[in-house]
Amino acid sequence: MQRIPRTLQLMLYALLPPSGGAPIPARSGEVQGEVQGDVPRCLPRQIRGGMDRFLDARGELRLFIPDCLALAAPFILFRLKREGFSRCYVQASKQGLYVEGRR
Repeated sequence: MQRIPRTLQLMLYALLPPSGGAPIPARSGEVQGEVQGDVPRCLPRQIRGGMDRFLDARGELRLFIPDCLALAAPFILFRLKREGFSRCYVQASKQGLYVEGRR
């Protein structure tokens, strides 16, 4: 039941990201679990302040946003391109959105 509000929240944060943001999930213990190996889950509020907080040592971004509809995918791609990422894509599934990009 939280798919629509979470999707709208993600779209809003992608278009108008507030400064600051939630702590980096990998360091704060707020990671909601793991998906497809080592891909961290994040909530829409955790993308505030920039997507580069999810970069690994190779400059790759991979994350899973649970309970979001495919409608938010273009908004995520917009935010990634705006922040200088390339080779970006968003894959929608029943569980949520898998996001990947490179710097």
